[in-house]
Amino acid sequence: MSDEYSDKEKMALDALLKKPTETGHDFFKRSKKGSVPDTGNTGTSRVNASLPAVYPYTVPGFTVLLVAIWWLKPLLTGRLANVFSFEQAWPLLAYSLFTSLALAFLVANRFQRPTWHFYVSLIASLLVLFSSSLRTRFEVMLLLLLFLLVLTLLPFPSVQLQNVIGITALSALITFAVPVCITFLAYNYVDQDFLKNSWHLFYGSLFYFTPLFLPKAKGRLLSLFTGSALLIHAFYTTGFGLPAVATTILVLATFIFSCMRPQTYRYQPLVALCGLLLTVLFL
Repeated sequence: MSDEYSDKEKMALDALLKKPTETGHDFFKRSKKGSVPDTGNTGTSRVNASLPAVYPYTVPGFTVLLVAIWWLKPLLTGRLANVFSFEQAWPLLAYSLFTSLALAFLVANRFQRPTWHFYVSLIASLLVLFSSSLRTRFEVMLLLLLFLLVLTLLPFPSVQLQNVIGITALSALITFAVPVCITFLAYNYVDQDFLKNSWHLFYGSLFYFTPLFLPKAKGRLLSLFTGSALLIHAFYTTGFGLPAVATTILVLATFIFSCMRPQTYRYQPLVALCGLLLTVLFL
């Protein structure tokens, strides 16, 4: 009888010892239910892959709008058409089209996993660059090559450019690559007034591209700082006039639109480029 009780006591003691372990295991299992395992850089790819696809006409619309941003303001000054012949302009115009198309494909894929369309656009830009008169201007070719190099590196997490440094570099090249080359090829110099006015495009690109480049909570937080920088620049350079007020309305409307997620993900690239174009024209 004593042996029987002893066996029962041992079984009860074993069950008592195992129960907290199993309960603890269930607790942690429930706490991780529905969570996404942390696998490093693949986590960002998984988040971006879960976002809705962009609007079907995003790529052509984005391309046209960005080329318009680069070329429209120099044309509106009324001087570029008089000094810039078509023979001089077409290589840079072709480069602008193919490079903006490559950037559009990056935006459509949330700067993740570049497709073959992206690489074809980059190759087309390189072919234009090395088979036209652009190759004879070392400064121009170097600046345009730098733009293509940064676009090539941006989608790769190992380079670690998907952060503040990356969006700053992208905004700087959007501002000073093609527009500076347009002015330099037309006049053989770049004056201080042009560089001063280029900061409108830089701060605008910094704000409008932030939610496209960082489509997560970190991007929304960064948009508060880039939007504030754009507004400070607008009021500092233009005063409290209509251009600054119109820019303020555009910034607020775009920021609110970017926070209405996930419904607005499909249209964010086109809204951002329209806002950037209007901001550049206002300022």
